[in-house]
Amino acid sequence: MLTWFLNPWMLLGGLAIASPILIHLLNKRRFKIVEWAAMDFLFEADKKNRRRVQLENFILLALRCLALLLLALLLARPFLPSGVSDVLQQAQRFERVLLIDDSLSQRVLNGPLPAMQVTTRAVRDLVTDLANSEDTEEYLTVMVTSHPDQPVLSNEPLNGSTVGALVQTLDDLTCSDQVADYRASMEQLRQYVSGNADGLNRVAYVFSDMRSRDWDASDSGDGESAPNRLLNEAAEMTAGCFLVDTASALDGNLAVTAVRPDGNLVADKVMRFSVDVANYGTRVVQNVRLLMQVDENQPVYEVVPSIAPGETETVAFRHVFARRDDERFGVDDDSANVGLPFVSYRVKVEIDRPSLDEQSLAADQMIEDSSAIFAARIMDGIPVLLVDGDPSASAERSETHYLRSVGVTGTGLDIDVATVSEFETASLSRYSVIFLCNVDEATLERMGSLETWVREGGSLVLMPGNRVRAETFNKAFFNEGEGLSPLKLRSMGGDPTMNRWVNFEVDPQVHPALRVIVESDASSLGNVDVFSWWTSELNEELADKTVSVPLRLTDKDHSIAMADRSWGDGDVIVFTIPGDGDWSMWPSSPTFAPVVIDLVDYLVGQSSDGAAISPGETIRYPVDVSVYDERVALRDPDNERIEAIARPSGDAEPDQRSVMYQVSFDDVRKRGFHTLELKRKDESSGQIEPVLFATNLDARESDLTRMSASSLDGDFFSGKVNRVSMTQLGQQTVAGANTEIWTTLLLFVFGVLMLEQFLGWFWGRSR
Repeated sequence: MLTWFLNPWMLLGGLAIASPILIHLLNKRRFKIVEWAAMDFLFEADKKNRRRVQLENFILLALRCLALLLLALLLARPFLPSGVSDVLQQAQRFERVLLIDDSLSQRVLNGPLPAMQVTTRAVRDLVTDLANSEDTEEYLTVMVTSHPDQPVLSNEPLNGSTVGALVQTLDDLTCSDQVADYRASMEQLRQYVSGNADGLNRVAYVFSDMRSRDWDASDSGDGESAPNRLLNEAAEMTAGCFLVDTASALDGNLAVTAVRPDGNLVADKVMRFSVDVANYGTRVVQNVRLLMQVDENQPVYEVVPSIAPGETETVAFRHVFARRDDERFGVDDDSANVGLPFVSYRVKVEIDRPSLDEQSLAADQMIEDSSAIFAARIMDGIPVLLVDGDPSASAERSETHYLRSVGVTGTGLDIDVATVSEFETASLSRYSVIFLCNVDEATLERMGSLETWVREGGSLVLMPGNRVRAETFNKAFFNEGEGLSPLKLRSMGGDPTMNRWVNFEVDPQVHPALRVIVESDASSLGNVDVFSWWTSELNEELADKTVSVPLRLTDKDHSIAMADRSWGDGDVIVFTIPGDGDWSMWPSSPTFAPVVIDLVDYLVGQSSDGAAISPGETIRYPVDVSVYDERVALRDPDNERIEAIARPSGDAEPDQRSVMYQVSFDDVRKRGFHTLELKRKDESSGQIEPVLFATNLDARESDLTRMSASSLDGDFFSGKVNRVSMTQLGQQTVAGANTEIWTTLLLFVFGVLMLEQFLGWFWGRSR
């Protein structure tokens, strides 16, 4: 309680007390004793007054020392317990520290009003009453759970002249789209109230809707950092701590928790979107109608027959995106980009609330999470190059015949075919996937550019056939284990006469390219007859690291049929059978086309990766500054515009002169569609090319389940934490523990100095 004794000013004051004594002693040494006969008469007279003078000097010395001590106390700003301060009739100083939950769940109705509005009204009444108090000196600090480290108000004086502006600030508080982080919020509160109070009595008010997900610490596994433990610790450091329940008892909720495409987003292909709908309530909800809308197109709908309590149901929507009218996907050469390789579309899925019956509406207490959005970046097509190493005048005999037949309308594949000689001069950057069919070599320059293309994200598929020479293939593609191929070809195996055959054997860890076929008909691939194949040797240094073998043969050696290797940002797939029908029955099998389509989807990857972010995250996007201006704009869902400068990537080598920069927009807080605007530099200068990003709510905010009474039993909250309802807030009183007495000390210092001056004058005159 008396920690102000440790203040450095007290130490200096203690040393300063010695100064009057030293001055007195030094003054005594200034006189020299001289013997004089007449002094004998004076000594006799002085003996009568010596004791009186010594007492007077001692009193003056004590008053001077006391004045210095009181001055040191004044600088140390001491405070006294409330019992003593009441005797002195000194006004107590209070700092009211408010931590308000501003998460989306505060939009749930508490009576006729949203919980957030009820909270701000109650806080406004509390602040107004405190500002009108004549018995205390009040200060106000306000934090919110979305950003507890950034106080809305920080130790602001609360009185009649300031209350208007402070109340306006409180009225302006709105719900954030970010998830409430109670652990960080309680830690910030604990740190704040444990700081230097300077004689203030801190009173903490935590406004919470008491959702189980907020107070649950099981995800951290650290009980010491659990929100309730941190609040208990903070309460011990305050003159009072109140946990105010802000919500109603209604906690049922329906939410669209995810919208995700199945496969790559490509024009001219039936796209499947999976939509998850969760029921966070305690009763079954039936006939939930969902609407999906793409841009301004007419919405389509699907119906979920029923959703059990605590369960999530998935609904599939299908949509075909049209090709754009301008140039096809890609670039014309290795250095010049003709634009973004996709067009952005807004996809929105929402619960059709007007179609819900009264009971279902009561089970959906929060409207904001009844919809979800997706930024679909649609490519005109996946550009694929087929290099035919054994062209034939008969189309059916061509190495690429069956692969070309896959590129029909509805598959999303945009296929070109080239000979080996044409491949030497082809622009690799124009394509996402390249198939080398029955090709065993390329020039050193082409191999170098091919390796660079794969390393930077391209995907290569090798399908060697009867025109391939093992030695030549291994030199070009295996390159003693340093090349693109993880397999070293040895010799042709099997029976060229086709009298004997083996079948495919799928690895238990099913490869993404094979999953659809295996899940729809597990035996289909196992029924494919393979007569001949390349025996091969796997680079063991890469096994189980960057190489997997998802498909083998059923011969006695379990020969490799398919190997998958990652290479930089790209991928290399090697089959040990060709793409024609000379060695196997696979190309003519119904399984061939689906596997090839799924294989291309797998190799290209999800085209909208990075388009989805959560509130509070950062938007990042690569910018080719040879094509686009370094200054990039971002428009938020409210069409507010901010700008940022694209910078060189931090992981680029200092000597590299890459034109690929990166632009970043930090702490994107609003949910909805954000539009990145890239401005071109070329002849179409001023043209804006948009890139969409979608920000959805965190699914955790949709769970409105309140803490049960039994979960609050025991020591979940300590006795120092007072749980009150919103209506009880204004009835709570706090007896302050500390009161500053600096004004009293100032009066004492003034009185002591005046008394010392008066006595010195009075006694000096009489002497």
